[in-house]
Amino acid sequence: MLGIVYAHPEVASARGIDRLHRSTHWSGGFIERSPVSTTKGVSMATLIRNNRFINMGQGVVLVILALALFACADSGSEGGSVPTAQTGALISGTVSGTRIVAVNSSDEVVAQDDTAGRVPNAQSQYAWSLTNLPIGTNLRIFFITGGTVYPLYFGNPSTNVFAVNNAGSIDLGHVTTAGNQATAQVPPTGVTPGSPNGTLPSSVAPTLTVSSPSNNASLPNGAVTIAFATNNFTISAINQSHLHFFLDSDPAPYHFYSGSPGQVLYQNTPEANAQWLSNSQIRFPALAVGTHQVRLVLANSADLDLTNPDATKTIVFSVGASSGNPPTVTITTPVQNGALPAGPVTVSFTTQFFAIGLPGQPHLHIYLNGDSTPYMFHAGAGIDVSNGVLYNGVHTHSMHWKTDQSVDIFGLSSAGHTVRLVLADAGHNELTNPDATKTVNFSVLSSVTGDLQLQSVLSDLNFPVGLAQAPDGRIFFNERLTGRVRIINPPNPQWLLQSAPFCQLTIATSGEQGLLGLALDPNFADPNNRFVYVYHSASSPLRNRVVRYTDSGGVCVNETIILDNLPASTNHNGGIILFGPDGKLYVVIGDAENTANSQNVTSLAGKVLRVNRDGSAPSDNPFFSNANANAQKVFSLGHRNSYGMTFHTQTGDLWETENGPADNDEINRIVSGGNYGWPTVRGVANNPNFRDPLLAYVSVIAPTGIISIPETSTVYPPAYRNNLLFTAWNDGRIRRMVLNGANLTGLGSSSTAFNGGQGGLLSLMLGTDGYVYVSNASAIFRVVPQ
Repeated sequence: MLGIVYAHPEVASARGIDRLHRSTHWSGGFIERSPVSTTKGVSMATLIRNNRFINMGQGVVLVILALALFACADSGSEGGSVPTAQTGALISGTVSGTRIVAVNSSDEVVAQDDTAGRVPNAQSQYAWSLTNLPIGTNLRIFFITGGTVYPLYFGNPSTNVFAVNNAGSIDLGHVTTAGNQATAQVPPTGVTPGSPNGTLPSSVAPTLTVSSPSNNASLPNGAVTIAFATNNFTISAINQSHLHFFLDSDPAPYHFYSGSPGQVLYQNTPEANAQWLSNSQIRFPALAVGTHQVRLVLANSADLDLTNPDATKTIVFSVGASSGNPPTVTITTPVQNGALPAGPVTVSFTTQFFAIGLPGQPHLHIYLNGDSTPYMFHAGAGIDVSNGVLYNGVHTHSMHWKTDQSVDIFGLSSAGHTVRLVLADAGHNELTNPDATKTVNFSVLSSVTGDLQLQSVLSDLNFPVGLAQAPDGRIFFNERLTGRVRIINPPNPQWLLQSAPFCQLTIATSGEQGLLGLALDPNFADPNNRFVYVYHSASSPLRNRVVRYTDSGGVCVNETIILDNLPASTNHNGGIILFGPDGKLYVVIGDAENTANSQNVTSLAGKVLRVNRDGSAPSDNPFFSNANANAQKVFSLGHRNSYGMTFHTQTGDLWETENGPADNDEINRIVSGGNYGWPTVRGVANNPNFRDPLLAYVSVIAPTGIISIPETSTVYPPAYRNNLLFTAWNDGRIRRMVLNGANLTGLGSSSTAFNGGQGGLLSLMLGTDGYVYVSNASAIFRVVPQ
């Protein structure tokens, strides 16, 4: 299920709109707990330890949230020291023994504490505190005990995200840890609840690493030692959090417990063939000559394996010589010939006697349908959704790394599909033994009926984007990867693609580069105008450009450069262009994979630009007084990457879709001078320095095109008038946003209008016939009511 975050209604009305927020970060780290003076000579921690709270059994926590700017009291007293003033929030309390972590909206640790080694009070509770937490910033608090992470939840509806509003203290009373969360006895007051975030930050999740031997190592005959380390997890004694490890293909786990000494049990019996060497080392005294696999998994006090990806590590090595154990890959999902719902498809797999590594190491090739070019799948330290799957050496939106043993495939149409997995060595040579290759066939079902459906009007196209209809009825569009601008002759009654391209450009096409945007001049109908503007990536040097052509009988002439040397990278190039009601050209540019660009007003990356038709800066732009020529063109900043913009047909407001990193895709209303937060914040951050989005998706959908339905529409139901429709690549859906308020700047509701089934969707266009048109990677469709 997709998590959807709505802007707080008071924030939406006070600020008028919505913005985008992304992630850059406070530099969090361990902050030493220091006593805070509350009474002369008595620290707050001492007061907490000496209080009379009772009946605090295991898993019950007394938490006090206190915000204080502690001023110097009795500064002239003899022998005393002036206490240091606090610059943020203090959260403190007692606990039965655990680690406590606070993270900000960027999932960075801003404070942490660990009660290990402390002396408990009379109730066997340990004092803890988190200091210098930011005020007015969304936080989450986690209690980590017994191998389990318990996020603190409160309120109705329940949430685990909050920002403390003002200086003061907040007493939550007893906080119980049970099930999968910590629950406060007394809900906090003086805080602003945020939308719940059920993700487990990597900075908090228990993790396991193996330091030796290295993957695919060749070891001499003799004892083998596996060395490992844990983070956010403590390996303890029996009936507490511990380690499981599996040897070769044996499904029964060995149980590793710490102690002085620790022990290894196999089926409740001490095991001589696998020995405790230290609290972070396992010794195998007599492994047979050959190839072996050891899989280590963190386990909680209930003897259950933890399921987060970094809680499991697999190591493959050979002793003495390679053996007859062939490397194998097994596809676990989907099932062979399974029928799956429309939307992203997860392919999961396991390997035996083969360790998938980093680039330059053994890895996995994944083939999709009839494509002969493999997606390269990697795993290990530093691998995530941004770099775990590469296609022709770059990140792709068709397939994403999900875990060390799974991928998500996006944009699949309702049809039959084939995925083939092949193990490959460090030199990209595919292994030839039969079990090194596995294939799964499955089908994607047609979508469940929604309010809207798609009627194909033209197929067999090559990645059509940038649809724009001229006054004479012709439709212009870009072929993103060929460099051709094409024309569809007026529907009469059928659409007919003009055989010769309108224009052929030389473009760069790596990653998200290409022929990206197209706009027709507002005065295109004037015989002395006929201007067509396109945005494209170019090489030598790599850059993005906006160029203008003149339509002469269906052929482009008179190339004129409007904007050149725009920031470019493999990904995050933006590229959407359109004219506003004011006659100005609006251009969105991504951050060019350098997040610092977005908050630098003198860089054109991570911006929406507003320029005159010749590329010059209008004098009423928000930063026109800045001496820097780039800043003078900036209309808004703090953007990551966008594939869609539109002007509302009734209000003239500019709306934009924004792609988040691995979370918080956004829908924003763009205003002059607005800062949408990337990379400092993302999603609904409630930070007065930035503009929140009207809508944010915690689980990414990759929103693309966006369009508004006219107030005068006779094609769509009356309830759709003045609504926004936007498309998504990941699940191929069309979503509907109902706007409310006198100026149509608030969010009334959001829903799915078309449930997918035509693959990932790209560009939207409002036709002169009143219908909305949408493209996917190979066709254009008319969007019609059901």
